[in-house]
Amino acid sequence: MKIYFDGCAKTGGFSRTGRVDKRYPKLLCEKLGAEEYNLAQRNGNNKRIVRNLLEHNLSDFDLFVIQMTKRNRFEYYDREDRSWISVGYIWREFPKVLGDSELFQIDYVAMKKDKDNLIDYHTIWQGDVISLNDVHVSQRHKERYKINKVSDKKREMIEYYLHYFRKVYTDEQGKIDEQMYFLTMKNILMNHKHIIMYMHSDKEVNVPVDLLYKKGKDYVSGWYMGTDTHQIIMNDILKLL
Repeated sequence: MKIYFDGCAKTGGFSRTGRVDKRYPKLLCEKLGAEEYNLAQRNGNNKRIVRNLLEHNLSDFDLFVIQMTKRNRFEYYDREDRSWISVGYIWREFPKVLGDSELFQIDYVAMKKDKDNLIDYHTIWQGDVISLNDVHVSQRHKERYKINKVSDKKREMIEYYLHYFRKVYTDEQGKIDEQMYFLTMKNILMNHKHIIMYMHSDKEVNVPVDLLYKKGKDYVSGWYMGTDTHQIIMNDILKLL
């Protein structure tokens, strides 16, 4: 038996503790004596999930477990690098100084090459790539934001995507995209046993998935999904099966 999985960091089992051995796909495959085929990656997106399904021979698998991701994410093909790049948009808040209750808000794009676990985080502040020297940010965060050494081409791309998310993208568009990707997945998998789930952060899911998990109620975040959460998800999948 071979089970196909796809989604984002939650299904990939990525965490700061590195406990990928406790992810629900691995637990489910151990329970059923099946082989795990897991394409999930950090910053994964629904467009990528559909593309992956189209690029595989579905008859090679006995079950498909798909975890839909944040609706504002997408991917594009880098012609020079010849690879797919996942793009996401994120808000963060930091205290201006240590112990200060006033927060400094920052939005940025997350860009990740397919089949590469590293994510580049970029933002722009007052027309330039931001310097966080005046803001209390841990060394870990300073290392995550690649903000001072970018090429003109990368800077132009960052400006473009931030403009897109700030001025062009709307949640109404995201809802329609989500419906189209969901219906495409359902049509592709209509003759195959499958389960589609959704683990949302700040948006309600707009499609009738088989399993739904809410941030704050069922889990804290993708980074902090503990072993108990993965065990619950595995049990829920078994009940559906």
